[in-house]
Formats: sequence, C-alpha cells, structure tokens
Amino acid sequence: MPLRGREQVDEVSKSGRGRGLERYLASVAERDIDLLLMEEFHISPKFVEWFCARLGIPDAAADGAWHSWSDSDGETDLLLRATIGETRIGVLIENKIAAREQDEQAARYIRRGNREMKAGLFDRYVTVICAPARYLEGLPEDSSYQGRIAYEEIAGWFGRHDDPRSAWRRRVLEEAIEQGRRGYTMLVNSAVTAFQEAYWHYLRANHPRLFMAKPTEKGNRSNWIVLKALDFPKGVQLHHKLDQRVMELGFQQTRVEQVLAVQPKQPEGIQLLQKGKSASLAILVPPVDVTGNFEEQAVAVEVGLQAAYRLIPFASLLIHRD
Repeated sequence: MPLRGREQVDEVSKSGRGRGLERYLASVAERDIDLLLMEEFHISPKFVEWFCARLGIPDAAADGAWHSWSDSDGETDLLLRATIGETRIGVLIENKIAAREQDEQAARYIRRGNREMKAGLFDRYVTVICAPARYLEGLPEDSSYQGRIAYEEIAGWFGRHDDPRSAWRRRVLEEAIEQGRRGYTMLVNSAVTAFQEAYWHYLRANHPRLFMAKPTEKGNRSNWIVLKALDFPKGVQLHHKLDQRVMELGFQQTRVEQVLAVQPKQPEGIQLLQKGKSASLAILVPPVDVTGNFEEQAVAVEVGLQAAYRLIPFASLLIHRD
C-alpha cells in the first residue's frame, strides 16, 4: 500500500538517517514562512477560512494577499484581505521566529491599519502576530496585537490533511519552531554584505561630509544604512531605510510635539513622524534593493543622499530644547 502524507515525508527522511540527510533545511527564515502563508492565502480557501476564524472572523473568503506591505511608518509582513458578504477586512500579520520585536512595532501595525482603512483598502481590520508558542508566551500582557496564532496551531492544521504537500509544510513549520527554541542566529548574506561595503566605499569617495561605520558581515534584514554628519548632536542620526524608500533624520527620546514646538511647519516634501521613542523628519526616496548590484542602483542611492543633505540643517533643531 503506497505511503501518503506525513508518512511519505517521514519515510524519505528515514532513508537518509545515518548519512546526515535527516534535515532538509539548514535554516528557516521568516521570509520562508511569509511566503508559505501567502501561498496558502492565495490557493486554499479552507486555510483562509480557518485562519480568519481563529481571529473571530467566521466564514471569511480571501480577497487578495500581499507580502511586505510598506509605508514610511514601517512594514506589514503580510496583508490578507478577507470578505464577509460585502464587508472587506484587512488582516495585518507580523511574523516572527525568534528575532526581537522592534520598538512600538505592534502599535505601528494599528496606525497602518487605521491609515489603510481611511484610504478605503478595507472596511475594518485586525492585527495579528504569528510565531512559535514559546515566543508568544514571552510577549508582554499589554501587547496591542489584536490576535495571536502560534506556529504549532498552523502546523496542526496541515497535520490534519493527508497529502505530501501538507506534510512538507508542517515539517517546515516544525523546523521553524525548533529554530525559535534555539534563538536567533544571523545568517550572513553575501549579497547584502557586498552592497553595504559598496555603499561605504561610494560614500567615502563622493560624500566626505557623511559618515558611515565600515560594514561587517550582514544578514538578510540589514536594510538600513546609519549615517551621521560632522558635529551632529548626540542622539541624532540619519537612516537611509532602503526597504522603506525613505531617508530619515531621527531624534532619539523625542516626541513630535517637541519638534512642532520649534518647527511648527515642515518644508515641502518633508514629513514629521513618530517612530517609537524617536521623532523623525523623513523624505521619500527611490527604492533600493540591498540584495542587488550597487552600481546599477547608484543613481537611486545618490537621490537618497541628496535628501540627506536637505535634512542635515535640521540636526541641531532641538539642541537648546532643555
């Protein structure tokens, strides 16, 4: 009788034991889980119905799913739009394996949800974090995510389906759960490392007013370049956020109200934003792919650096605020 589902995957694994082949994946990245979930959202109505029901949204149908939905306030790992009748519901998903949460990350999800709802992308929304159960148990009690779904639950859903595809997805999730138990270890990305090194050399050759620490080896998530200029006050930095298409001047431990008190009107093209415990002046710039070839994107990088020069005069804006 032919093997099916998880039995088939396990049998293949057994055949490799003793030869170092029992693990098919050296590691699982958060992006791997992002794409696994997004594929299910696109092709499996039953999975969408189950996932949404876990969030108190019964009888939902998929109406699109997007990966890495970004704006100047950050990034939503996955955006699922579901419908119940004529009502469109946005499901904003943060996905974690072991990496620490960023400052006010859950609150920024709510802000993005409110903005997109006002823009008409959906009629209401819910924010959710997906992660191993152990990670979710470590979240503070006042975490503002409106829903939590453990990897173990998702793996269990796949485990109830007796086919090789579902068995494989369960296996990937179980590896991510185990990886989360071990904790976060950065995997060096040679393309990202090469890009940041090229950025550093370009800056030294063409922009002596701007300073960047010489890059060390970088991982997949090294999407920001931290810059300073001569005589910058303490706690003020420039961030070229390549993945968010923005150049920001950040003031640590500052509220936007403090900036408005001394600069009530921002120049055209400059936004004032609250980023966690920092207030930032931001300029939208062209996208840059940190995994791509630097030379092919040098023009876009240069536009970003010219935006930095527009922001530099504001670095001392709050120097006498005390």
